[in-house]
Amino acid sequence: MVIKHASAKSKGTRLERLVKDDLEAIGIKARRQPGSGIYSDFPHDNAFEVRGKEYLVECKARKDGHRTLDRWIGKADFLVIRADRKEPHVYMTWKMFKELIGP
Repeated sequence: MVIKHASAKSKGTRLERLVKDDLEAIGIKARRQPGSGIYSDFPHDNAFEVRGKEYLVECKARKDGHRTLDRWIGKADFLVIRADRKEPHVYMTWKMFKELIGP
């Protein structure tokens, strides 16, 4: 099944709103970026501030998420992945992320 553009866009918009609303619910100042990342002054989809520093968030909503990463993380709290000669990345659940940055 092919997702129509409008449907895929609305799925992404729902995720962007969830990110903003969830962060605000735990006391983190957050916003959806105007134009969903199309303007150079507002890169990426969301932004939030913790301890005076702003962070940018890119949101991707996919049918199956990342099955391989989900399998690799298993029951661990974090999965650290590093491509050759690149900086490591951390994969975790949204719940774990909110727990780390929340009050």
